[in-house]
Amino acid sequence: LLQKGFIYIMRTIAIIIVVALVMFTIINTLKTRTYKNLVSYLQQGKIKEFNQKIDSRSVKLLFPKSSLLDLKFNAAIVEQDKKAAIKYLEELCEMPLTTSQKENYYMKAFNFFIGLKDKKNSKKYLDLINELPNDRMKAEANRVYNIYILKNDKYLKELLEELENMEDRQKGVNEYLISIIYKNKHDLENAKKYEELSKKHFALVDAETAEKYKK
Repeated sequence: LLQKGFIYIMRTIAIIIVVALVMFTIINTLKTRTYKNLVSYLQQGKIKEFNQKIDSRSVKLLFPKSSLLDLKFNAAIVEQDKKAAIKYLEELCEMPLTTSQKENYYMKAFNFFIGLKDKKNSKKYLDLINELPNDRMKAEANRVYNIYILKNDKYLKELLEELENMEDRQKGVNEYLISIIYKNKHDLENAKKYEELSKKHFALVDAETAEKYKK
């Protein structure tokens, strides 16, 4: 009797484990499919469908609040909806974030507000970026802020000097920033020169990337 009871218990445990694994697989598959659908809506600009899906009860049960806020923040960026972006950012930043999450959200927010030429909010996120340990990110953000918001030539010499030690495929970003600085200085000849160079070198990178995909 004891042996039969033990066998029955072990069979029951085995069934429970199998059922749990099946449920786990189903839920994970459903989460992956749903997430891909939401991202696809954003990529295609189907904001109405995105909002209907993300606010559904099933999606709220599948995903944690942080994941939903992240997606909604990305939707606000796609829509250029400043009010919504600020709302979701504030909610995200009130949550406990890892350093990598802070880097992601602060930089994304900074670039969004730079694009809107919003001095106040871009400065807010520049200050937050400057509190992080990522020196490369801080240097990049401070350059962009000086060029796009303050419109000064503080980094012109540095950007030009860096070009001397770069391969052609690395030069595009620097050249584009240099062209913006010259535009700010009303030096249209040099602005055009570096804009054309940046296009040439960005095209080189695109060609190399396309060639890699062929292999």
